[in-house]
Amino acid sequence: MIDSLDMPATVLRPAYFMQNEGSVRQVIDGYGVYPMPIGSAGVSMVDARDIADIAVAELLRRDKAPAPLARLTLDVVGPQALTGASAAQAWSAALGREIAYGGDDVAAFEAQMASFSPAWLAYDMRLMMAGIQKFGMHGSDGAVDRLQAILGRPLRTYAAFVAESVAAV
Repeated sequence: MIDSLDMPATVLRPAYFMQNEGSVRQVIDGYGVYPMPIGSAGVSMVDARDIADIAVAELLRRDKAPAPLARLTLDVVGPQALTGASAAQAWSAALGREIAYGGDDVAAFEAQMASFSPAWLAYDMRLMMAGIQKFGMHGSDGAVDRLQAILGRPLRTYAAFVAESVAAV
């Protein structure tokens, strides 16, 4: 609709939020397993605080402009693409003990999730994880540099997010 109406706007397309990991923290702590079947194609997880800071910067840039600015779409991603194994390794390093990657079986993930959440949500998550395994979740070329220029600082890393999460408990 924004395109069809030729509206000047900034569209933010964020990747998987680091803060989503809070939903699996109990499994990580209790069972020593990183359970999200994100595979090996790479997911450029982004910290929600970076999304907020980028949104504020873009709103202010548009507000201060003397005339409407051209439409802009930003892939809002984190600074590195994570695999299931590298996410588990970040948790291992922060917790000081081995955290294993639970693997890529999306059917088992759906069944486990359906045991404590609505079936439709478990199914939707299965489809999302299968897509992430197949395609990954990356930004366009130059997205990280562009976002860091907007922020005037580096994007938060997954390792820093995990360390912060562990310290907060």
